Amino acid sequence: MDIREKKIRLWLQNPPQMNFPVPVNLPPFSKKSFRNYEEMNNWKREYLKKIAAQGGIQWKNC
Repeated sequence: MDIREKKIRLWLQNPPQMNFPVPVNLPPFSKKSFRNYEEMNNWKREYLKKIAAQGGIQWKNC
């Protein structure tokens, strides 16, 4: 058994606990559907403007 297989077996037996930060003040949005990429990009641009207007996003560590 080579070292890679040993590492994979070890990780499968003891999976690492991943803690990712969670955005706290993300502006709400609902499910959206777009007819084309231009509509989607316009929506994203406006959404990012909302985030910038509130001073960015706060993050909470889990």
